[in-house]
Amino acid sequence: MGKGGAAAAAAAAKPSASAWRVGALNAEGYRIKEAIRQQRGASGEVRVGVRGKWYDVSKFVERHPGGDVLLEFQDRDATAQFIAYHDEAKVLKHWRPVGTYEFDEAAPGGDPLEGEYLKLAAHFEREGYFETDMRWFAGKLALTTMMLLGALLGAIAYVQAGSRLSFVAGAVLLAGFWQQSGFFMHDFMHNQIFHRRQLDQWFGWFFGGVCFGVSGRWWRDEHNEHHLFTNSIVAGVGRADPQMGETIWAQDPKLFEFFARPVLRLLLRIQHIIFLPILIFVGPFGIKIDTIVSENRPSEFAAIGMHWLWSAALVSAFPSWLEGALFYYVASCCTGVLMIQLLISHYASPFIEKDEAKTSGTWMRRQLGACTDIACPWWVDWFHGGLNLHSPHHLFPRMPRHNYRKAHALITAAAAKHDVKVHVLSWTGAIIQTLRHLRKMETLFSMDPR
Repeated sequence: MGKGGAAAAAAAAKPSASAWRVGALNAEGYRIKEAIRQQRGASGEVRVGVRGKWYDVSKFVERHPGGDVLLEFQDRDATAQFIAYHDEAKVLKHWRPVGTYEFDEAAPGGDPLEGEYLKLAAHFEREGYFETDMRWFAGKLALTTMMLLGALLGAIAYVQAGSRLSFVAGAVLLAGFWQQSGFFMHDFMHNQIFHRRQLDQWFGWFFGGVCFGVSGRWWRDEHNEHHLFTNSIVAGVGRADPQMGETIWAQDPKLFEFFARPVLRLLLRIQHIIFLPILIFVGPFGIKIDTIVSENRPSEFAAIGMHWLWSAALVSAFPSWLEGALFYYVASCCTGVLMIQLLISHYASPFIEKDEAKTSGTWMRRQLGACTDIACPWWVDWFHGGLNLHSPHHLFPRMPRHNYRKAHALITAAAAKHDVKVHVLSWTGAIIQTLRHLRKMETLFSMDPR
């Protein structure tokens, strides 16, 4: 978009839904598209660069799942971002270049680490790292199914014999089923399993909405933005990375502008104290409420409705509603551990201005700087959903998680060539680092003159 970034930041008005098709662009995309219209008229030509060639995506931008991302990279090189999400050979064969620009394969944007990223991507493509091992998938599917059956058997055993052990075991297994369903939603919404968008996203709809109670497509829309502009913020506009810039936590001084209200200011001052309790005891309900409030697609409401129907049937099977509700709540609290995993991988990382995130030659460097990997034995990966190795996932979102360990070793070696560190901590170490960071933000906020 060239100099359009500054103009986009100044454009606060959102066009009416009738002006553009609804569904492909999030709120940030509408804002940017309005800026393009003001700059260039109704045509809004959009060119994106890949490996020194310009491609006109004007007619495709509203149908693209990351439509606002195409707008963000107008008149910019987006080679690394493109490769991260697409099989280059398959996609570009359908597009004809409309121009060329200077491109250095060894150091795109003047960054040799970006050249390492292109080499890694080519290696992973050749070696089949982006292909799914269906035996692995079948094993995970079996594990998830057994967890659901175990939860139901635990509930039945408690109802029939009053076994407290069965009650607790059933609730923990129900949490495991929700957790694994959430991981499957994540896999499918990244099109990692079948690599067929419609099929993958149908399964994402099922595991996200019906099994977990969260709209997979709502989550996907926010997650696309989160991946491409991790920990970014548009200053003065009040928008940040939608999945890491939640306005209940302040991980960076750039987010202080969100905390003008007295209640939020109070929460910021105690955020390091309430962080874990909120995630465990309230967090799972928060994300389910958020998805209902933010979603507007009938198909997603249908999936969520089915989730609450089977959940209500389970709760009603207990001798009393109180016992059923307690079973559900214990399971929900256990699921809160999943939220801890997802947040500690990013929460101690700095935020940057969104225009800086769009500068070419920064993809690998930025993603490594924004991710914290969790060290654990390989046999614990099932618990973390493989996302403990978060840097491979952010660098190569098309890659199935069973290949993260192999990829992580190669990524670490490539980064070391350029003195770039891959951040790795233990589970407890990452939690402690996050809490210390939130405490530091509280201290900086108390000194902030605003």
